[in-house]
Amino acid sequence: MPNFTRIHIAILLLVALAVAPAAAEVVEYHLTIDEKAVNFTGKPRMAMAVNGSIPAPTLTFREGDVARIHVTNLMKVETSIHWHGLLLPNRMDGVPFITFPPIKPGATFDYEFKLRPHGTYWYHSHTGMQEQMGLYGAIVILPRQGGDLGETVVLSDWTDQSPHDVLRWLKRGSEWPALQRGNAQSLIGALKAGKFGTFWKRELLRMPPMDLADVAYDRFLANGEPEHSIAAQPGETQRLRIVDGSSSTFFHLQFAGGPMTVVSADGQEVRPLQQERMLISVAETYDVLVRTPGPGSYELRATAHDGSAWTSIWIGQGTRHPAPNVPRANLYNTMGKLQPSTIFALTPGGTMGMPDSKVNAGKFDHPGVMGGMMTMAEMMGGSSDQMKHDMPMGGMAMDHDMPVNGGTMKHDMPMSGMDHEMPMNGDQMKHDMPMGGMAMDHGMMTDSQRPGSPHSGKVYTWDYTPLGTDVSSRKPLAMDGMGPRPWPSYKELRSVKNTALSPQRPVREVRLTLDGDMERYVWSLNNTTLFASDAIKINRGDTVRFIMINRTMMHHPMHLHGHFFRVINGQGDHAPLKHTVDVPPMETTVIEFAAEEVGDWFFHCHLLYHMESGMARVVHYDGFSPAADTGPLRQMLYRDPFFFWGVADGLTNMTQGYLQYSNTRHIFNLEWEAGWGGVPGTQWETTALYQRYFNRFFRAIAGLNTQGTITGDSFDTHTDSNRGLLGVMYLLPLNLGLTAWADTDGGGRFAIGRSIHITPRLILGGEVDYDIHDSWEGRVNLAYTLSRSTSVVSQWHSDYGWGVGMRIRF
Repeated sequence: MPNFTRIHIAILLLVALAVAPAAAEVVEYHLTIDEKAVNFTGKPRMAMAVNGSIPAPTLTFREGDVARIHVTNLMKVETSIHWHGLLLPNRMDGVPFITFPPIKPGATFDYEFKLRPHGTYWYHSHTGMQEQMGLYGAIVILPRQGGDLGETVVLSDWTDQSPHDVLRWLKRGSEWPALQRGNAQSLIGALKAGKFGTFWKRELLRMPPMDLADVAYDRFLANGEPEHSIAAQPGETQRLRIVDGSSSTFFHLQFAGGPMTVVSADGQEVRPLQQERMLISVAETYDVLVRTPGPGSYELRATAHDGSAWTSIWIGQGTRHPAPNVPRANLYNTMGKLQPSTIFALTPGGTMGMPDSKVNAGKFDHPGVMGGMMTMAEMMGGSSDQMKHDMPMGGMAMDHDMPVNGGTMKHDMPMSGMDHEMPMNGDQMKHDMPMGGMAMDHGMMTDSQRPGSPHSGKVYTWDYTPLGTDVSSRKPLAMDGMGPRPWPSYKELRSVKNTALSPQRPVREVRLTLDGDMERYVWSLNNTTLFASDAIKINRGDTVRFIMINRTMMHHPMHLHGHFFRVINGQGDHAPLKHTVDVPPMETTVIEFAAEEVGDWFFHCHLLYHMESGMARVVHYDGFSPAADTGPLRQMLYRDPFFFWGVADGLTNMTQGYLQYSNTRHIFNLEWEAGWGGVPGTQWETTALYQRYFNRFFRAIAGLNTQGTITGDSFDTHTDSNRGLLGVMYLLPLNLGLTAWADTDGGGRFAIGRSIHITPRLILGGEVDYDIHDSWEGRVNLAYTLSRSTSVVSQWHSDYGWGVGMRIRF
């Protein structure tokens, strides 16, 4: 071979070696999942841990590494691990029945995938509700060269109840968690809060009480502790990698040492953004920079969105400097216009001003508040006079004169410039209250006479004062999403790189309404819970755009597996890339992504109990087939479990109650009533019903009604009638429940009733019905809640007179 040829080859080899990437390093972890005894509250409980740790160990890699992770299940139940936010082969995503079979007891599954891109991510179980029991941890992927490891902070929530028990009580429609958290609502509470008219507006619109959380948690944790400490020197800047690994808790974050600087969201770098107080939604990650301004220990406080409690991260050493408290949300504020079309709407979407017809016509396709359907005054309760109670104070300028302490504050005066006392919700709020991030008078910002630990979300469980558990007793109150209670700052997030998708790609738009029934705890997309026939079908090479329209009064953090998506937020070509995005109440959020990751991918609300109740879909690439060991198991994903509960009243004049066995669409009820007061013998009636649930307003019913009498000392039972029945149940304005049926004896019955909370614990209920065979019957009762399972009851019945006794819920 000529010398010049050898030289050329050598040069080519050197160039090739110089430009070729270094061989990927294989980073190996062994993770063992097992049960572990924990005690976060003074009561020992069993949890699930990874390598004996809650949270699970933080896994650290460099971009381009190959992760080889061996997961061994030592429990008696199946499990799984999902790598949240990572781009990886579909088989490795870790969602049972979608990408792989669950990991059986005693088995090991080997995950292997290349890591792209760098950033802060996390991992958790996707089996049942194991995430609530401790199965979650952080992932840090450093850049190929350099990078700041920083400090990882994993936020979470903990309940001593089993997650299955939590879900069962949510399904049965219990208001007990709101009472425990001090966020209950009532008629007298609305009067105290100056929201009496708003209360009845909500009733006319057939809305349930608003809330920001479903579960009363025993503890909120940072790295597995109510309080966590990080060493730091005065003047030192720390990079905190914050993961919201909770099951269903958003957190307001605020640092006592000054503003936080957000530099990364969901692992993707963003233009540095300063935040005094920010809301992190479930399953999101943010990298923030904080600087300890001087000697001492400064609190980074993560306050649960519902205000019930918080967890603390103390940065530095020495004298503690606490972060300000976050005012509670005024839950009596109600969205939605009060007009005939909403009052008398036939569907829940219609009563929110968003019927299917308008949704399908694209009326709400643009990001933001629903088509400008509400003014600020209407959002605040229906009149401009009420705005003084909840006016946003995030440094916004007033554009009208506002009465203050009997005088007038001139227009365009920035609220951040106030240096005098101002009445808000009946209390004098000092000038150093933060209005979007300023310093705060700590004494004013705590709940009135708050008992117990600041880390427990159940401190009002045994408060029996009349309004002690009512949100109107929390001081002060503020409008959620405004000023001191911000929502996520998506509009300000700007990617450091161009994220625009090619205009040459075909665009596939998918419109999704986020719907729910808080009372039955059914959560859905397009009014349908997760079923096999409702997969979202897409094609590789498309730009897929999800238009998510929230028709509920709750936040929904929506997560798409296996992809990053652009959040359309007004930042043009620099829209941020995320894997999870909050869709606020009554708003539209639009995301889009390049369909290049072929497979079947889960898309769902990351509130664990919402996902388990049906708010999820499978995103299916056309032409993709799941692995041979997974496809036959797919139907397991669509299981709709039944739950059982009941209520029984034992009174001096009668007994009554019901048993219910139901899933999302099918409800089996057995109701009974037996009375002996003022009548010969004991008269009894049972009604066995099948109810087909369509939505929060409407159910079709069929069943059997039986009536009889028990007479004499020998308890002889005589059946007086057996009637088949067919009818409907419908929710009328003012939350009046209507039941109407026709029976096989040529008659029928019409009944109307409701209950209303006079105070959070005192409930007034009543029902009147007319039976063509038996004429009128009515009852009125008062029930006082003692505990989750018991109430004292007094009732007047038109046939059996007055009685008192106990109500048992199970």
